Amino acid sequence: MKRIAIGGIIHETHTFAPDRTGLEAFAQQTLVEGDALLQRMRDTPTSLGGSIEGLAQSGYVPVPLLYAAATPSGMVKREAYETLLNQFLARLRAALPVDGVLLSLHGAMVAEGFDDCEGDILARIRVVVGAGCPIVSTLDMHGNVSPAMLANSDVLVAFDQNPHLDTYERGYEGAVIMRRIIGDGLRPTAAYAHPPLLLSALTTWTEQPPLRPMHIRAQEMERDPRVVNVSVLGGFAYADTPFSGVSAIVTTDNDPALADAYARELAHIAWEHRDAAGYKGLAVDDAMHRALNAMRGPVVLADVGDNIGGGTPGDGTVLLQALLDAGERARSVAMIITDPEAVTHAVQAGTGAQFEMLVGGKCDTWHGQPIWLRGVVERLTDGRYHIEGKDHFAQLYGRDVNMGLCAVVRCGGVRVLLNERKTPPGDLAQLRSQGIIPEQQHIIVAKSAVAFRGAYGPIAAEIYEVDTPGLCSADLSRFPYQKLARPIYPLDRP
Repeated sequence: MKRIAIGGIIHETHTFAPDRTGLEAFAQQTLVEGDALLQRMRDTPTSLGGSIEGLAQSGYVPVPLLYAAATPSGMVKREAYETLLNQFLARLRAALPVDGVLLSLHGAMVAEGFDDCEGDILARIRVVVGAGCPIVSTLDMHGNVSPAMLANSDVLVAFDQNPHLDTYERGYEGAVIMRRIIGDGLRPTAAYAHPPLLLSALTTWTEQPPLRPMHIRAQEMERDPRVVNVSVLGGFAYADTPFSGVSAIVTTDNDPALADAYARELAHIAWEHRDAAGYKGLAVDDAMHRALNAMRGPVVLADVGDNIGGGTPGDGTVLLQALLDAGERARSVAMIITDPEAVTHAVQAGTGAQFEMLVGGKCDTWHGQPIWLRGVVERLTDGRYHIEGKDHFAQLYGRDVNMGLCAVVRCGGVRVLLNERKTPPGDLAQLRSQGIIPEQQHIIVAKSAVAFRGAYGPIAAEIYEVDTPGLCSADLSRFPYQKLARPIYPLDRP
């Protein structure tokens, strides 16, 4: 019976963020080894969950190594990265011989001294298992693809959707491809193309250009029997590396010329739609006017600059200030601010007590100033919930989420959910678990650029993307790139 090693190390790294990501960030989010990996990730809507099921369907035995994932944040500390990788490799050596390695990686992880963590991870694994052992990995479509990633893997399978609602399917596909390599004699040959195009998080929505036309053509290419997989990646612009930006990977069955031709065609399509990279969303005043005057809700305001899923702190106050300034016109409003200090204050005050203190804007100078918040503590919880849908960020935690201690503070028509741990808005259960019914809100602020659409799109009357300041601003000219390959559009317009 074939034995397939499984696991992964996942982090989307914002290299401009002032914080550093240590081992404790992974331990707090997800860090499991051996059988605990299978217990935690089996039957979850994640790529690893899909891989586990796909291997079972093929009659292969998954050999669990290590799976570590942390919420997007600043540069990973060198010690944390090397500790995780060394533990992974030690388990891999102990598991030998294996017939294949099936991974869940991100593609935009950066650590101190390592601009290309995934390339390094794959290279180190290749040394352990040898040239003849197939290595297949899923990637987030926000990955920045490097030559080392292709050179040290057999097949890379990126998510097709943003929001990432197809993570399970792509993990399952990875397992199917592994079976085809081992059992059917598939000989993967991959090529990739990397047009000089940099997309903000806001412009990586796969239902809009430039990615949408690329995906349409990619789907046509995948109907070619010679093609194994076509992956379109929007890249992660907030990781300052030589590989950042849009890319396309095409894998064929022993046809490198076709793979190269198809990859170049997709790069050309991206370049033809490059003007879409300039979209920044609505100005704060414009978005607020539309939301306050909307006839029905929920109206979702996407706080693009404070996009937690892109590595921001989740404590941006720009939209909160605008809503408080609106007074009685702001009715049935829900938003989340990450502020452990404020949560502690609310817990000490108790349910039903008056709340008064500075909230938000405490992590850096990118996301607005702290705001003096006055209200009533409406609810206190432990911040735990079980996701009810296909959460975009299930890769990080499986199905069970822990926001840390939470307090709902009501200020007139505005409810502010204060939490200890920043948590992306990927599932309606996040608000529902705190006594806030999303469908009954007039305005919901989601600290996200695209990911919120998976949960909130089906219930939203209107969605407005707001050009707020922050570490995930859609204006990429605000960031002091040092390593990015230049020239690149739209920073260097021809």
